[in-house]
Amino acid sequence: MSASALQPEPLSAPVEVAAGECPVNHDLYPGGPTFLRWHHTRVGYLKSWRLALGAVWSTYRHTISEYLADLPGQDDVIVARAPMRKAVIVRNPELARHVLVANQDNYIKSAEYDLLAVGFGRGLVTDLNEGLWNRNRRLVQPIFAKRQVDLFAPQMAEAAARTISRWDELYAEGKPVDITAEMNYLTMDIVAQTMFGIDLSGDMAERMRIYFARLLKLFGVGFIVGAAPPLRWVVDKLAAHGPDELSSHTPRLAIRALRIGASVAAPRTMKGLRWVERTIDQLIADHRSGRIARQDNLLALLMAAEDPETGAKYTDLEIRDELMTFLGAGFETTAAALAWTWYLLSRNPDARAKLGQEVDRVLGGRQPTAADVDNLPWTAAVLNEAMRVYPPILGLARTAKADDVLGDYPISAGTTVMVLIDSIHHNERVWDDAKTFDPARFLKENLQPEQRKAHMPFGAGKRMCVASGFANLEAIIGIAALAQNYELDLLPGQQPRREVTFTGGPEGEILMRLRKRHP
Repeated sequence: MSASALQPEPLSAPVEVAAGECPVNHDLYPGGPTFLRWHHTRVGYLKSWRLALGAVWSTYRHTISEYLADLPGQDDVIVARAPMRKAVIVRNPELARHVLVANQDNYIKSAEYDLLAVGFGRGLVTDLNEGLWNRNRRLVQPIFAKRQVDLFAPQMAEAAARTISRWDELYAEGKPVDITAEMNYLTMDIVAQTMFGIDLSGDMAERMRIYFARLLKLFGVGFIVGAAPPLRWVVDKLAAHGPDELSSHTPRLAIRALRIGASVAAPRTMKGLRWVERTIDQLIADHRSGRIARQDNLLALLMAAEDPETGAKYTDLEIRDELMTFLGAGFETTAAALAWTWYLLSRNPDARAKLGQEVDRVLGGRQPTAADVDNLPWTAAVLNEAMRVYPPILGLARTAKADDVLGDYPISAGTTVMVLIDSIHHNERVWDDAKTFDPARFLKENLQPEQRKAHMPFGAGKRMCVASGFANLEAIIGIAALAQNYELDLLPGQQPRREVTFTGGPEGEILMRLRKRHP
């Protein structure tokens, strides 16, 4: 189902404005950029359902990114209505930053995150309780400060060295690599070392990788098609007619109900989830008892973390929830970004050659360190451009607490606002030749202010991924270490597509031929 067949009728003609002006709400966007022309379209119930069914169908066919790109108008606010909810779809970077940054306190995480909490616990990514989220953010923030994150760089480089050793064996045997699986192994190795202080390899690593892939697919599809809000609506309505204390437990009730439903619908996936939870519980117990003595890991730091305002500490269940969140959002998002990076480089030999020249000049054959990052601008540009083309997060969902205005469209309290990061990253008004992979656009001398604001692979505002610095360091060290030793060529006959998950990684294998750079 093509979005072009679903052209919604304009509610009003595009608002013509003079250069440098923004209509309607001048206080909100003073001196707005000239590429903005506020325009919104309203979609009735029938076309709303057609849009929704088109999204579901394209999700099934693994073409959701193409479907979103074909929606009419790049700077539109698309207003869609369906029973029990109204959704406003935002693909304009300035409006997105209004939701995520300028007026972020008015836009809370929506009920879609209840679904993610079923699989990944009520951590920073999924928790809808603002008070608890603020406390946990204060606990976690120091752990992901740059000075602390840089201490993990040696473990990241050692994990990359183990990947190179594995590739050396495959190269000697003339075998290709599946870059999707290889980047999952690399990031899982880094996570095991930095998060738990253990070596995770062999059968245990493979089980962890498979289980998390299943979890992300199950709950990613549910997130995209909006499975959670109807159930949350029912639970909220029931709670409203029950005892007062019941209302405070509606998030947990919704999550439990969703978990029961998921266990019936996907028993194998939920069995894997329970195995992961038991494994993490055992690791926490081993740290508590001293059987794991290492302190240079996130688990030890979480156990020692203390709220500077209240002195509160994490419970073991809260630690498990945060670790599940870091695992789900950490290893898979970085692995997806790296896999797409190698794929894009294989199709752009000039960009790949510049990468090799830079790492040779800076590293000279040694392992990369945190201190090298500032001297690897092309490597960072390659990563940033890969995350623009294939953002680790397709979109974000928020709910308006109070009435507001987006551009020229009034937002009423309770409205769901969908910020489509993938569409923002491909907005032709912001990015010249947006479909082309061009790392040079992210070099310091080329990057424009509006592009910097429109690039949001980890979100934006106070709920931006707290571990974005960790993920960037991990990815740059991984790219630099591997690119120093190998170039990868895509085997013919492959057309990789995005997996239907929250992170949008590659669907299945991407087979690549190894080529040693310094035989």
